[in-house]
Amino acid sequence: MWNLPGGRGPVRIASLVIGVVCASVGCGVETSSNTSPPPIPASVDRLAGWLTGSFTSAAQAERDERYLEIHLNACRIWPERVDGRWLYVEQARGDATDRPYRQRIYCLKVDDQGWLVSEVFSFPTGMTPAPHAWRTPDALDAVDPALLLPREGCTVFLDEAADEFKGGTRGRGCESTLSGASYATSEVTIDDTTISSWDRGYDDRGNQVWGATAGPYRFVRRR
Repeated sequence: MWNLPGGRGPVRIASLVIGVVCASVGCGVETSSNTSPPPIPASVDRLAGWLTGSFTSAAQAERDERYLEIHLNACRIWPERVDGRWLYVEQARGDATDRPYRQRIYCLKVDDQGWLVSEVFSFPTGMTPAPHAWRTPDALDAVDPALLLPREGCTVFLDEAADEFKGGTRGRGCESTLSGASYATSEVTIDDTTISSWDRGYDDRGNQVWGATAGPYRFVRRR
């Protein structure tokens, strides 16, 4: 997972919403036999390209002991789908890369309100891929997208600027029970070499109970 003010405003592409109908996983498209699917917007492809790869917070962790060395790896999956760009994302501590603590599917698209979004899905019990699945994207072909679990309220809304994407979740709708939390928020800034991500959990009184307190994690591209 990744509420920010500012930015240039939403990326609005009105033609994209014509004929779009969300499927059960919230990112589907139906077209008649005589209608071609709308093209994937360039902003979505740009975002997908910048998110794909291997990243680490090792440099930040070396400078500041309040941060851990975390590895973030993402790969493109299901390239034949025309309803957005789909990524598999895996995060693990640098000293436990074979035990990832987060495995998610992201769907990058422009929604029917014209916002550039990253929708977040988790795996049902028994369908979670083996660690390091990002190394073999074709292995994710065995996952049925219709069985994925939408992370309601955890969608990240993004503004596009000349050299970065910036945004976050909205409100308190992203449920979290970790460490006594009631909800979580995520803020993210993405450019071609770096992902800055600040995930935090809060209890029902608005007190932070997990996540970094000094600022976002800064993941630098390794490849």
